[in-house]
Amino acid sequence: MKTIALAALMLVPTHYIMAQITNPVTHFQSLDSRTQPVIKWDIDINGDGKNEMFLSLKDEHDQDVALNLSPSWFVYIADGVVTSYKQSTGIKEQGEDEIGATVPMIDIKVCFVGLVSELGRHAIVTEQIDNPRVGEPIARIYAYTVEGDHLKRTKLTEYNPMQSNVIFDKYLKDDKRTIITPVEVN
Repeated sequence: MKTIALAALMLVPTHYIMAQITNPVTHFQSLDSRTQPVIKWDIDINGDGKNEMFLSLKDEHDQDVALNLSPSWFVYIADGVVTSYKQSTGIKEQGEDEIGATVPMIDIKVCFVGLVSELGRHAIVTEQIDNPRVGEPIARIYAYTVEGDHLKRTKLTEYNPMQSNVIFDKYLKDDKRTIITPVEVN
């Protein structure tokens, strides 16, 4: 499921990704030959007053949620004017020079959008938990920032989710989370 979305992104020519997009939903649907409903949500990640748009195929989103996984999202970054977007070219990992053609995995039930003091800028903060077959679970809290035509993912902390964590309490505790309500579009 995520492999198909990633493969579709990697097959899109760079000039097509960088083109101005006025309707991200139509553009996203054109990347997949299947006609399916799409899950969409908008939020201003970088605090510039313009909402970025996050899209996922409904079936893939629902399948991820049923498996207790963080859904993958294609990101369209607001570009200049409110009615124009550019498709994110991928994610740049903290400390890396190259952008990987990946899509962010964000659990919208456990995220925060706003000023992240550790970075000194606005970002979306989310958590991913790995449950290995042997040993304790590992939670990683990431912040995604807009960097021109892509997102940058910075790991804020890594910890055992069975224990308390100051970064979790600061951004992802129930009273700190950002309420995101996705909508289904056809």
